[in-house]
Amino acid sequence: MSHAMLHQFLVSDLVVPVGLAQEPGQECLTRFGARLGDATRLAPDLIVFRKEQVEGDLPCIAGAPVLAVEVVSPVSRAADLGAKRDLYARAGVPAYWVVDADDAAEPELVVHALSADGRYAAERVPWGGSLRLTRPFAIDLAPQEIFRPPRRVTPRRRAAMPDVIAQENGPDLPPAGEPVLLDVFDRRWPTGAEKTELWDGCPVFYGIWDERDVRAAQSVYPGRVVRLDQAPGEPGTMTVLPAPEPAPQAAGGTDAAT
Repeated sequence: MSHAMLHQFLVSDLVVPVGLAQEPGQECLTRFGARLGDATRLAPDLIVFRKEQVEGDLPCIAGAPVLAVEVVSPVSRAADLGAKRDLYARAGVPAYWVVDADDAAEPELVVHALSADGRYAAERVPWGGSLRLTRPFAIDLAPQEIFRPPRRVTPRRRAAMPDVIAQENGPDLPPAGEPVLLDVFDRRWPTGAEKTELWDGCPVFYGIWDERDVRAAQSVYPGRVVRLDQAPGEPGTMTVLPAPEPAPQAAGGTDAAT
C-alpha cells in the first residue's frame, strides 16, 4: 500500500467517530480549507467548524475551526509537527490532532489543546492507549478502535545519486509540441503537489521536488525566492518567498548606469 492510500484510509477512519461526537451546529468535512487571515489559508485533512463560518460557495471557512486534524505523511511531517502547528496556535484553533502513522500498522494520535498562553499542550495517545476528551466535544480517542485492521506501507526506495533522484521523481516535461503524459502530470510541479497552502503570504507546495520544479515555479513567480525545504528528491515542501529586500545604498552613492 502506498503512503497516499494509507493517508486516505486513516482520514476516512476518523470521519465517523468525529462526526458522531460533534456538537449541534458543527460540521465535519475532509480536505476543506480554513482561511485564517487575508494571507493564510490551510487545508486540514479533516476539519470541524461552526456552520456560520461557511463562506458562500468558497471551499473554505472563515476563521479558526473548532478542530483541525492532519494525517502525517512523509512530505508533511516537518510542517505538521512544526511550522503548521504554530500557525494553528497563532490563529487560535482550540484543538489540533495529528495522526502519526510512522508505524503504519499501529498509528498514534498526538492531541494538542490550546492553553491560556496561546500555546499547545500536547499529549500522545499510543496504539493500545486511550484518552477521554471533553473539548472541543466529548469523545474517547483510542487508536486501536478508531483505525481499522493494521495496514502495511510499501517503503519508498531512497535515491543515492542525482540521476537516480531525477528518475524517481519523474521524467522531464516533454517538448512543447508533445502531449503531457500521466507520469509527468502526476509528479511534476504544480500538478504533482499532495497539498497546496498559503502561509503568511507564501505559497507552500507539499510533494517530492527537485531543481526542475524550482525552475518551473520561478517562471510562475518571477522575482520571488523559491526554496526547497529539504534535499532535492526527498519528501517535503517547496515554499515561494517574497523577494529579498534591496541592499541599502551607501550614503552619497549613485545608481549604476544601465
